[in-house]
Amino acid sequence: MRQVPFRGGGLDPDDLRAAVDGGTRLVALSAVQTATGHRSDLNAVSAITRGVGAWLFVDGSQAVGAVDLTAELPGIDFLATSDHKFLLNAARGMGYLYIRPELQARILPLGAGWKAGRVPLESFFGPRMELSPTASRFDASISWLAAIGDEVCLGHIEEIGPAAIHRWNHDLAAMLRQALEDARVPPLAVPPANRSHIVAVPLGDRDPAAVLAGLRTRGVVCAARDGNLRLSVHFYNAPADVERAVAALADAVHRG
Repeated sequence: MRQVPFRGGGLDPDDLRAAVDGGTRLVALSAVQTATGHRSDLNAVSAITRGVGAWLFVDGSQAVGAVDLTAELPGIDFLATSDHKFLLNAARGMGYLYIRPELQARILPLGAGWKAGRVPLESFFGPRMELSPTASRFDASISWLAAIGDEVCLGHIEEIGPAAIHRWNHDLAAMLRQALEDARVPPLAVPPANRSHIVAVPLGDRDPAAVLAGLRTRGVVCAARDGNLRLSVHFYNAPADVERAVAALADAVHRG
């Protein structure tokens, strides 16, 4: 296993290119880095992995539901995500895996569930199990309570429309970044092409727990990750939330 160090808050394709060769089987990375908000250049990474005959596995937990991955999807071999982040199910319990259609027939599920049979309730009685020729061959038994929550959450996202959500998140994150600059609380420097709905603010030598507690008293809920304060927006946020968060953070920083 080879680990490529971050540069500028995320993975630089040039660094990845230097680390892969003809023996590389799989390249795994996050679509959006949780601690910095850095959005990976998945098209560039895909071109590199395809060039050496490797597969590309993408962790979409910090991206799916919040940013548009449509243009990158054709170059992704595997995309995994959870339901409890930007797909909204706070109760957790479900995960989703996309496998590029051309690869599905080449992969044998080792823990096939009862829904993975060609004809559920018939295919698993033997003498041999016939797997479904569709993507359902990879289905595992679901978490029923989580599935009820997902039906509501995903239905809400579909009702609003993913495209509208992605545009709103993009604009709101840009507003947040500019407001932080104006308040002299500079966010982590991330190239424009790699910015996402997550905006990170370096904490320096400040105590993360104290900063989070102070913000919470002002009605601002965020997280501290790897030396940064992580502010993430979603479609349920409004400009007023940005104003409140920046005012509270500026007060905490400048007074501190």
